[in-house]
Amino acid sequence: MGLSEKDRIRAKLKAGDTTVRVLLSHPMHTGRAKNDADKLIPAEFIQDIRCWRNSEEVLSIKCGTATARNPYFSFHLVGGQQGDQIAIRWVDNLGAKGTVETTVI
Repeated sequence: MGLSEKDRIRAKLKAGDTTVRVLLSHPMHTGRAKNDADKLIPAEFIQDIRCWRNSEEVLSIKCGTATARNPYFSFHLVGGQQGDQIAIRWVDNLGAKGTVETTVI
């Protein structure tokens, strides 16, 4: 399942639209920093994030090395209703994957 055990997500209906907030737990190494032994830390970063509402993909985000460690995203989806299922799935450049899900309140 990857590094997603600490990922967090919330989805709330407000004024007829859905607000999704997600915090992903990931080191997001650029490949340019060095460790204490003065060796380069290999690149490790989320490169693809996708969001589904119920079974329909509604958002795709491409990331790179410029994205902060433990990235936070907040976005609005047009429409929706309480009880909708929201799922976020991410993949990093090393093939690690994570999934986090919630129900719209």
